[in-house]
Amino acid sequence: MHLSGQQYPLYWPQFTSGYERVKITTTTPTTMMEMEQHIEPLTRGIVIFGATGDLCKRKLIPALYKLWQKGLLPKGFSITGAARRDPGRGRWIESLGDYPVDFTLLLDYISCDLDNQESLQRLPETDDTTYFLSVPPERYENAIISLKKGGFLDDSETSRVVIEKPFGYDLKSANHLQSVVGRHLREKQVYRIDHYLGKDTVNNILATRFGNTLLEPLWNREYIEEIQIFATETIGCEGRSQYYDGAGVVRDMLQNHMLQVLALVAMEAPCKMDAKEIRREKTKVLSATRLGKKLITGQYEGYREEQGVGPESMTQTFVAGDLYIDNWRWKGVPFHFMTGKKMPFQCVEVVIKLKAPPLNLFEGETNDRIVMRLQPHAHLDIRIDVKSPGLGDSVEEATLTHRYPDWLGVDGYEKLLYDAINDDQSHFVHSEEVIESWRIVDDLLCTGDSCPIRTAPYLYKENTWGPMHKTEMITQWDYPA
Repeated sequence: MHLSGQQYPLYWPQFTSGYERVKITTTTPTTMMEMEQHIEPLTRGIVIFGATGDLCKRKLIPALYKLWQKGLLPKGFSITGAARRDPGRGRWIESLGDYPVDFTLLLDYISCDLDNQESLQRLPETDDTTYFLSVPPERYENAIISLKKGGFLDDSETSRVVIEKPFGYDLKSANHLQSVVGRHLREKQVYRIDHYLGKDTVNNILATRFGNTLLEPLWNREYIEEIQIFATETIGCEGRSQYYDGAGVVRDMLQNHMLQVLALVAMEAPCKMDAKEIRREKTKVLSATRLGKKLITGQYEGYREEQGVGPESMTQTFVAGDLYIDNWRWKGVPFHFMTGKKMPFQCVEVVIKLKAPPLNLFEGETNDRIVMRLQPHAHLDIRIDVKSPGLGDSVEEATLTHRYPDWLGVDGYEKLLYDAINDDQSHFVHSEEVIESWRIVDDLLCTGDSCPIRTAPYLYKENTWGPMHKTEMITQWDYPA
């Protein structure tokens, strides 16, 4: 059939009952256009529950302001703060700090209670809405139920919920919370935050691994002797002791941040860089991960004198040990981890220690290492042996370093809020990742005499690497410096 212009008869498939979903296309000599097109929402916005809290003031509003400065917020975007208290819009905006008037025009405040259906009806109506739960974790369940009953989450394409960590308190509570989420929402609507996944340097792990052929042939049990993961802090609780005493280092760091770093280091290459495939590979590697036998917990001296901490508190402020991944790539390779407070050095770092050559031919040989410093002063080091100058055959270590320009990067919340607003779950945690992470650390959360492992903390002094009389027995640590 000759097409001479824009108007021509359409072919309608024969023998259809009328109930089939038929996609019709029109063809011109130069274009093909699908009749079913995605229509951009007319109005979009974010509602922040817990808007009078510290997280909103310190992280969320500054991140949204940076996105606004860069022109990355959608046209007509609205930012609504919501909380039980009613300071009024003007006083709430004043409490946030000094922002340009043009930005504050995007801001509004609604007094409402997540447990009160009637008060939720005051929330603004937009065509596409992101609901951010900056509320205590024990309120997540009721919040999701209330928002669903109020009809705010009925359309899975235009509504989503951002949930702060922790998602659950242990394996049992995480399974319960997920059962509530699963009954009321589709997984595509749920954005579980781990702010580490918003950091450029953490995401650089995937780029370094899968964007280069240099490292991939070495990235397995044939060439790697062990991997060490550090997430250490020089500070104590710093005003967070009331929260921290109920959480401890396992819930605060190991279950989420450190296991996410492990997953990125150990996962297989996704078939494409999208949320579904990246999270699929992370889930697979976490499902194969288990605790080893060399597990040590600690508590820094003076912790029990912190405000809000009981005199007999057994909360762990330090944990170190070994993990194993039972798959073909990593079988038998120990992943040693260390995280804690009041350490000598503050950093997040991954050390990949390669196996020694079959024969030691030179004096002073050391195992080659690949070091990924994620913060602070992020860099990638490749440490190898080279010949020492002179007449002998001894070798010395040489380091090839790339300083990652993290000062050009974005704040983790800026990245995560941008992704959530634009329906990208690549840097958020899937429900199965959460459940597998809690399964891995579950024994470390046990208390009492019937636990399968010792979880009572050893005391350690400030500015030391934990209870060193025990931690030195785990491995020969490559302490950060």
